[in-house]
Amino acid sequence: MLTLQKIDKTFQPGTVNAHHALRGVDLTLSDGEFVTIIGSNGAGKSTLLSAIAGSFFVDRGHILLDGEELTYVPEHRRARRIARIFQDPMRGTAPDLTLEENVALAYARAGGGLLRPALSRQRRALFREQLARLNMGLEDRMKTRIGLLSGGQRQAVTLLMATINAPRVLLLDEHTAALDPVVAERVLQITKDIVSENHMTTMMVTHNIGAALSMGTRTIMLEQGKIVLDLSGSEREALDVPGLLSLYRETVGAELDTDRMLLTHG
Repeated sequence: MLTLQKIDKTFQPGTVNAHHALRGVDLTLSDGEFVTIIGSNGAGKSTLLSAIAGSFFVDRGHILLDGEELTYVPEHRRARRIARIFQDPMRGTAPDLTLEENVALAYARAGGGLLRPALSRQRRALFREQLARLNMGLEDRMKTRIGLLSGGQRQAVTLLMATINAPRVLLLDEHTAALDPVVAERVLQITKDIVSENHMTTMMVTHNIGAALSMGTRTIMLEQGKIVLDLSGSEREALDVPGLLSLYRETVGAELDTDRMLLTHG
């Protein structure tokens, strides 16, 4: 279980550029829960994931995973249990290393052993099997430098690398935003499959409101660093995109800034 208690963060406090990014966020995710996160630009979506990942320490509040306090645990120590994937398909991999070497490094980082045994015949068979499940033919390109793959292929591999040893929490920070719609749909389906098979607690920031309502089982909306909507169950199932926009307007008293958002799939 992941629990956030009264999380608060201000960047550059005491200056004219002070930004109160998170304002007393309370949130609890059950094991295996898949939550999508939406909100206008600057609402605090990525900042929330960064707080959980340990990219910075919060000013106030508590972050707990399975009852253990993580609030002031550094990022590198959280990384074995909390994996994060970013929007840029080029991030999180070493472009000059082969596909096989990148997966091996991810496996070693996550506790699967040192690089040398990770490249044994047994490990290669494991990596080939995992890559085959992506249904992109990448199991036959294990000696290819990863920098030569397409954006969608690379993001799919990044997803595999982040989850190869099943972290407790998976953070997805607009991980399909840089992909074309067809490829994005494929990566979203791979995401669904991996999360479901591993019963992985997941938080996905997305600019696609349609995807936010169709992925996972719960949707939260942030505005000015606060959770203003928390939707699940029949309430969420009954909502379409216009309904969500209307609910936001009623709750916040303003129109949602949708300049960067896709209102439907595709």
